[in-house]
Amino acid sequence: MRRFLFSLACLISIGALLCWAAGISWQAPFFSDQHRNWMGSEFRVVMGGAAQDEGRLRIGAVGDERTALQSVALNGVDAAENPILRYRFEQFPHTLELSLVFRRMGSEDVSVVSLPWPGGEDAWFDLGSVPEWNGRITEIAFAEYPTPQIVPPMQGFQPFTLVDASLSSRSWHGDLAALRTDWLGQWPWSQRSVHALGRDTNTPRAQSLVLCLALAIGLVLLWAIVFLRARGAALLRLAFCAFVLGWIVLDLQWYAGLHWRHSATESLYAGYEWPEQELHSADPDIVATARELKSALRDLPGNSRILVHSNSSYSALRLVYHLLPLNVAVLVQATATNADAPLPDDTLVVVYDTPGWKFDRNTGNLEIGSLAFHGDVVYRRDRLIVLRTRSRP
Repeated sequence: MRRFLFSLACLISIGALLCWAAGISWQAPFFSDQHRNWMGSEFRVVMGGAAQDEGRLRIGAVGDERTALQSVALNGVDAAENPILRYRFEQFPHTLELSLVFRRMGSEDVSVVSLPWPGGEDAWFDLGSVPEWNGRITEIAFAEYPTPQIVPPMQGFQPFTLVDASLSSRSWHGDLAALRTDWLGQWPWSQRSVHALGRDTNTPRAQSLVLCLALAIGLVLLWAIVFLRARGAALLRLAFCAFVLGWIVLDLQWYAGLHWRHSATESLYAGYEWPEQELHSADPDIVATARELKSALRDLPGNSRILVHSNSSYSALRLVYHLLPLNVAVLVQATATNADAPLPDDTLVVVYDTPGWKFDRNTGNLEIGSLAFHGDVVYRRDRLIVLRTRSRP
């Protein structure tokens, strides 16, 4: 009897935990009672090229900025009453990122929300967690583009098909499906992807899988104490088994994401040798700049300190990466501890793609916002200047 009560308590409490994570309302029906469905062929091509194919829309080309965009006009759909988005694509490439674009009545601006990779089956997303999803929606669109900072713009596109999409009211089925896509859906690489169990995007998300697993383990141990009277070594063994099982679940979820991202990387670079892979990076302009700098600075001492600054932290970090193995670092990090202290003589300050910097030829002063350096220009072109510091006379 105790084991039955333990199993029943675990089943009910974990079910309630899933309902909490999915944001289910107890008054909601199991299936949505309000639907707005669109076949792929009902979407209008705004950017790129596409052809209708038996109710579907086959996208075969991209438009400006390597982006494809398909839109459908709505007759003022109430956002609060239709927060559950379902979408289905086929043959959607790993190298493209997917976003939902929508427009509200009375507003000329549009809002953009990143979506999980659609795969080959229905994917769901809870738009109720998006602050901009309110009022009446007059237009929705799907935008597809090479993953920024990861995929070379000229290389990422492959034809795919928009099958259908829908908006629906809240229901147990829709909320649980959105939770499943949130936890198991795949996202492209990002600068946050080094955190294996963290969130890779700023898109509003459901409750964390890590948090829910931790709470589930805690509930199992609680009911084991209450119903099974587990104590001492027995409780420790149960806690160890629950912890290992939870860790395996998280590890499998992480491994699935890693496998998907590996597939994206393989589709980009599998056909190239190591030297060629660098030429197919997502930032060829930064690669070209790094090569120019290495050539221009080849006669300087090998231990010369190089400090890089850019208007974009991404550009600064990527330029540092491509300049390795030179003695290179990020300028703002090198000067963070003591910004007022002058740099040692013969330090090279590289300013790349940074509007607003000023250099006075007469005084030899370089100003970058609140930072100022004195020295001689050793290399300069359109978006780049390199200053070798020296002490003021």
